[in-house]
Amino acid sequence: MTTLQHSAHVSVHLTDCAPEDADTVFEHLRAAFPAVVDREIREHCERPPEVANPMVWIETYDVRTRAETAEPVALGGAVTADLFGSHRSVHEVRAALRRSFRVEEEGHIVPGDQEVQVRLELRHRATVPS
Repeated sequence: MTTLQHSAHVSVHLTDCAPEDADTVFEHLRAAFPAVVDREIREHCERPPEVANPMVWIETYDVRTRAETAEPVALGGAVTADLFGSHRSVHEVRAALRRSFRVEEEGHIVPGDQEVQVRLELRHRATVPS
């Protein structure tokens, strides 16, 4: 974590998706965690047309303020989400995503004893999990 990040902050990086799906995921997370860090500084990294790397959308959430969300959220396609933060904070964001999306964990990296990186694939969930 950088010195700008608090242990309750999770950085969410979305790739391999349509801009509309990135907006849908971020809207869901903003509802679940109303205290978005640097809300006015939402990063949108575009790729030049000649570069094959995907676009990346980034927002950071403060998990100390949480609202319950459990409605399925429609996505047009799959979304790759990389979560960066403390173990507990990443767990909170992953749990919020699971309440509204079908979530498959694609990787789990522990870069340090205080932080973790998790890669998820999000898809449309037809029903709310029980």
